[in-house]
Amino acid sequence: MLRKFKQTLWPTGHVEKFSFEKQSVSIDGRQFILRKSEMKDTKDFMDIQEKVYSKPVPWPLDIVSMELRNKNALYLSLIENSVCVAFIGVSLKNKNEAHITNVAVLPELQHLGIGHLFLNQVFDYCRRYEFSSLSLEADIENESAISLYRAFGFKTRTIHEKYYFRNHHDALEMVVDL
Repeated sequence: MLRKFKQTLWPTGHVEKFSFEKQSVSIDGRQFILRKSEMKDTKDFMDIQEKVYSKPVPWPLDIVSMELRNKNALYLSLIENSVCVAFIGVSLKNKNEAHITNVAVLPELQHLGIGHLFLNQVFDYCRRYEFSSLSLEADIENESAISLYRAFGFKTRTIHEKYYFRNHHDALEMVVDL
């Protein structure tokens, strides 16, 4: 009986801890695929970071690779024409509070609603897995990101002084109940 049950639920013998079903999405008349990130996205993640952030990028190649292998995290990639153009990462190791670790969207695609798409997906996902809250840090100078997070109900929990090594900006630690 157990063998039959295992074959039905896990035909490959492998259970993905945090799975995500690939979706087609249309944003501003453009077609994208939203899917769980794959190791092949690593180079695109690095390219996106180089275009979004000042150097050095916040997450070097070894950290990006490590995070994409992290079984306690979910990374989503937005794909256009086989190229990753945006990504979001969420740490899911603390059942009480999921934590958005990184969000980046190519500059030419910012302000199209990709951040809203990502946050809606993460909210739905975390609620489905019964997380109690969601947190993140935002550069205190990044007013558009903070505005987006506040629109989703995030509140400032604390301020971390000189949090970002690249520019020594403070970070707002923000949290929202799910």
